[in-house]
Parts: sequence; structure tokens; C-alpha cells
Amino acid sequence: MIEFDFTRPETWGRALTDVDGIFLVRPPVVDKSDIGSFVEAADRVGVARIAYLSTLGAEKNVLVPHHWIENRITATDMEYTLLRASFFMQNLLEVHRADIVEHGEIFVPAGDGKTSFVDARDIGEAAAIVLTESGHANRAYDLTGPEALDYEEVATIFSDVLNRSIRYPNPSLLAFGRRMRRRGKPFGFIALMCGIYTTARLGLAARVTDDSRKLLGRRPRGMRAFVEDHADDFRGDSQPNESLTGNDVESGYVETRGPPVPDIAYKIINPVMSRLLRSPLHPLVSDSIMLLTFTGSKTGREYTTPVGYWVKNGHLIVTTQSPWWRNLKGGQPVSMQVQGQHREGIATPHPDPEDATQYIKEFIDRHGTDATRRLGIRIRGDREPTLDELEAGVEGTVVIDIELTDDKPPVR
Repeated sequence: MIEFDFTRPETWGRALTDVDGIFLVRPPVVDKSDIGSFVEAADRVGVARIAYLSTLGAEKNVLVPHHWIENRITATDMEYTLLRASFFMQNLLEVHRADIVEHGEIFVPAGDGKTSFVDARDIGEAAAIVLTESGHANRAYDLTGPEALDYEEVATIFSDVLNRSIRYPNPSLLAFGRRMRRRGKPFGFIALMCGIYTTARLGLAARVTDDSRKLLGRRPRGMRAFVEDHADDFRGDSQPNESLTGNDVESGYVETRGPPVPDIAYKIINPVMSRLLRSPLHPLVSDSIMLLTFTGSKTGREYTTPVGYWVKNGHLIVTTQSPWWRNLKGGQPVSMQVQGQHREGIATPHPDPEDATQYIKEFIDRHGTDATRRLGIRIRGDREPTLDELEAGVEGTVVIDIELTDDKPPVR
């Protein structure tokens, strides 16, 4: 087995030795610049061809990271094939299974929009074909299922196959976010899913193409076939991992799970969340989410973003895996909208893994291991992790300690 990590270039050399072709899948937790650097490294060492799992419409949508990565790939000397996939059926099994099993409903904020669902098994087969057969160099394929369905139609298929009522309640983005927060999902994950389902609400996910059939030499799997294949899973007899793509690998007892939020998700969700946190409805989320305003160290511009927080000795504690914390180096003045109040403070980042470990250990002691999902951290088991396990698992997590400087009562 060869160690490989997109964020550690020192692992790339052995992984690319004697490799002729690559099937590249971007994990949501990896920044697009790391993917771009890896692509260029593969080109330098002589990899001949690359198949990249992109997303439907990436060639036109400059807001998604796939657009930027596609451009990096096409600028190399490698033969490339871009597989632009629609929404995976497997998300219903891995992300939304609990709602189907426990509540008999498909609880997604997709409105009345249709989606051209595609089975991830067909994507894998398509990738194998383009990497092992000729005729696919420097081409792009839009991979969808055989039909576009709205979620009412999906619920009907589930009901027919499972022989019990499965409904689609058509929840709002806010209702969806609240349910995911109650389950301990990180804010970044929720924002990502809301961004995905907003494309369906806007009617942007319904396009059906013939590319899957042409590549596979057969009709791609439809939703009914998918549900029939996984009927036992949807009846509650097993426990699939919850993930976006099912590509997670068990790498340790503690695992950083909070993906950086894509630009499109920020553009969609931030205005909604910002309005909510400033409104009389803020108690719905303000016990664990606040608005943080800081000044960019290079631009001098003011930025406001929703962040998760918890309270320690009167200080507000924020954890992040995103690089915006660098604007706060050395301790910087910030302002916040916390529990309906405007507050002022000094934010000091702690990027040292040992510091992050101590903060997160105290959070676990106070709130339990399950609550670490709020911090974008997953603990694989029932016992508390050791300090060594925590430090290994939270690498890349930065803790920001905010000391309040106004004269208002402490936040609780």
C-alpha cells in the first residue's frame, strides 16, 4: 500500500510512479489549488491520460471549483476526459437514508425541480471505459440517468418498491438546515447540500443526455433499479456510511469531516443565514451559529460570514479548516452578531495542532463526542479519543479564540 494525500506533495512521487492513467475525484475537503498542483505534477512525470469526475454544467459555471480544475487539466499535455456527472442516486442512500427509514420521507429542499439522477456505479464503469479504451481523448461527457424526476416522483418509486408510504414534504431551506443541525452536521456540509438542492429548485438539474448510454453501450440505471438494488438498506437492515460520495476511507479514530464550503454555496446560503441571524427568528440557529465580521489583511475590505461557535470561560471559540483565519494573525479586532446582539472582540487564531487539540479536548469533556460534528470532526467510536488520536485527526483545524471587549453581559 502506498501513502497518498492531496495536501502533502511529498506523497505524490511514489503514488505516480509507473502510472499511465488517473481517475481523479476531488474530495470536498481538499482545496482546488491542491488538486491543480497535483494535476500539474502528474503531467510533469509523464502520466499519459486522466479522467476527471466533474459536475454537470461545470464548463459554464465559473462559481464551482470543478470549472477551475477542468481548465487546469485541459492546459496540460495529458489526454483528458471530463466526466460531468449529475446528482448521484447514492446520496439518497448515504446522506438521506435516516429520513427515509425513520420518518418515511425524502427530506430535501429541492422544491418542484426535476433532477436527472445518475447511479455512481455507472460513473465508475464509464471511468474505466474512457481510461482503457481508445476514442475518448480530449472529450467531455455529460453523464445523467435515463430520465429527470422531481422528488414527488422519486417518493412514489420508493413507496412502490418498499411497499410502504414514502412522502416528499418539500421542506424549505431553513427547515432542512435545522434538521441537519439537530443531527450534528457541520455548517459547511449543510451549506453545500443547500447549494446543490438550490440548483434543482431553480430548474438547473433536469437536463438528460444520451452520453451515458453511448459510453456504456446500454441504458443507464434508472431510479427504480437503484431502489430495488438497495431495498434492504432502505428498510433499515444495515447502516451505510453517511457521506457525499461514499469515497471515505477509515483513516483513524478521529477524522476531520468539515469540508470548505464551495463558492456557490457561500453565495446562496450566506445571505439567507445572515438575514436569519439578524432577524427575530435568530433563536432557531443562534445558539451555535453567529455572524463574524473581520477586515481582510490584504484587501482592507470588510467580510462577514456565518460561523459555528461555542463558549469557553466567556470567550467565543470558533474552529475552521478554511484559510480565512489568516486575516486574524496576531489577534485582530472583530465584530459579531451573537444571539441577537452586536458584540465586539479580539480574535486570536491558534493554528498549532497541540493548541487545537487542547481546545477540542475541553469541548469533548463538556459536550461529549457526538457533539464534535458541530466542529466538522468525526470520532469513530463510543470512547473518548486519546490526545494523540485527537492531534492526528484535527491536523489542519485552526481554533480562533475571541475575547469580548464590550461591556455587555457574557454570552452563555
